[in-house]
Amino acid sequence: MTTKYEMSDDVAIVTLNRPERFNAINADLSASLIAALGQAADEARAVVLTGEGKAFCSGADLSGFVDEYQDKRPDLAKHLEDEFHPMVRAISECPLPVVAAVNGVAAGAGLGVALSCDIRVLASSAYFTSAFTAIGLAPDSGTTWLLPRHLGVSTALELALTNRRMGADEALERGLCAAVVDDGKSVEAAMEYAARLAELPTDALVSTRRLIRGSTNLTYLEGLEAEKAEQGRLGHTAEHHEGVMAFLEKRRPDFRQS
Repeated sequence: MTTKYEMSDDVAIVTLNRPERFNAINADLSASLIAALGQAADEARAVVLTGEGKAFCSGADLSGFVDEYQDKRPDLAKHLEDEFHPMVRAISECPLPVVAAVNGVAAGAGLGVALSCDIRVLASSAYFTSAFTAIGLAPDSGTTWLLPRHLGVSTALELALTNRRMGADEALERGLCAAVVDDGKSVEAAMEYAARLAELPTDALVSTRRLIRGSTNLTYLEGLEAEKAEQGRLGHTAEHHEGVMAFLEKRRPDFRQS
């Protein structure tokens, strides 16, 4: 199987499982990851996404395109439409919070996978690199949208043009990850974040993600209107009612039953 799936209490742990290819993305892995996230949506309250072996995700598995390259007519746009972009959309639109445990390199499309998650925890030896221009391509898998929003245009350009490695400490300093931990501890640390998120109302978490990400394309007044619409909807949910009643009754809320 190109992904592994397991449950730990309310958290689904999804592991990219092509260690012999440094978890490079092909059609099977894309479909398997999308399916795993769908299963998590039915069974879990949060997701941890990581990679098996030494890498988080090394990007596209170009060895799968050999026949197309021999004909000198690779249809990369179709691969993006059919495999890569549905995969990163499944992560970014997951109805649960997703925490990345980046245990090694996240390169190319693998960088897009990591950035599509809501929170990232990096092992100390992990690093990010764009890698696209080194093979005559522009970045894809959401990185041209995500990088400048995380880092600003100047730093995003520098990383994408030069393909230099951004190590874990720099990623933490620049706010691209929430924590850096010892090698071998990234899943454990990501699980701690996911467990805390699993205690919170899922609908409110996903709405918060939607508002924050969407705000980059809105004026201030449009942002206020978007907040009003979300709050109007959330105000009628069982989770909100449970949260308010628990506050008034001075008890711990139980959002799993709401």
